[in-house]
Amino acid sequence: MSARVLLLAVAVLVLGTLAGCGGSDQQAPERHSTPDATARTLAKGTCWSDEHLPEALGSKGFDAWVQKYAGGDAVLGDSMRDDAAYAKKIDCAVPHSVELYDVVEVSPQLTARITDYADLLDQKSELYRLVRDQVNDRCMAGSPYGRAQRRAGGLPVQLGPSLNVDGGLRLTWDPVPADLWARGQHAFVCNFEQDRPGTVRFADLATRKVPITARVCLNTPSTYVSCSDRHQAEDIGEMMLNTAIQKGQIAGRQAIRKGPQGSYVQLPDAQYARLDKVCQTLLRTVSTPRKNVRAQAYPGAASQWPTGKGVYLASCFALEPVSDPPPYLPGGSVFDRR
Repeated sequence: MSARVLLLAVAVLVLGTLAGCGGSDQQAPERHSTPDATARTLAKGTCWSDEHLPEALGSKGFDAWVQKYAGGDAVLGDSMRDDAAYAKKIDCAVPHSVELYDVVEVSPQLTARITDYADLLDQKSELYRLVRDQVNDRCMAGSPYGRAQRRAGGLPVQLGPSLNVDGGLRLTWDPVPADLWARGQHAFVCNFEQDRPGTVRFADLATRKVPITARVCLNTPSTYVSCSDRHQAEDIGEMMLNTAIQKGQIAGRQAIRKGPQGSYVQLPDAQYARLDKVCQTLLRTVSTPRKNVRAQAYPGAASQWPTGKGVYLASCFALEPVSDPPPYLPGGSVFDRR
């Protein structure tokens, strides 16, 4: 098996970005601060409290919400349990939990296929996945990640941050709350969320301002270690490859190979070269050049090609690719721009 496969093959397990909206089984207590569609203005660069829909609506109010906007389907309703309620706007200069860093729309052709809000809640449908890919792409378009992807030749991958799932920071997206959608606001919100209220902003993700605990560092073959310690590689970005696969520019299921140690993903060299160019452009964007440190792309494990949500993922790793396994990098993150 090649070094490309051996290195950190299951790294996508820790990624907490770009996956989309999900549900929670926790029951929320009753509250009295019902979201008011006429009072909320969801705009780029605004910050909000951490209330989710079940908390803001109360359990009975949320049940009525599910009945109205999800046709009473409990499974579809669960996908809205962790949706931000946007109940209280907060000055972004003070600690906050949710930053709405962009508001985007999908193409008119795709919007026309959305006949009901419930269409946006079925995460197993083809329509949902098409929406997900466009929203992810447009949420990242104005960021260093989106700019790096375009400067690298425009391979249609959705490039975004890789964040430690235990680091307290994550990116999510959702359609605007259902009451606003019903009023004609057919848009999607791009959120940067913090488990503990803080002043880190979405724009900081590509800089040294992000806590080191939110970064992802590994040793071969798949041992996650603190980035504060010496490590062999840092995961600097994730790429969703669905659009590139649909367009025939990256191999999908046919890239799975059988080896002595089981199945693995092996892309053609030309495709690796295109993905590496994206990763190397990202590294140059977020890091001061370091001797021998390069960025290379590594696909996910065969068992996750695709994931249970139908996502094909690859990771960008910063490392010194001069031996197998690679030498250790000093403690710290390659993200060193202010």
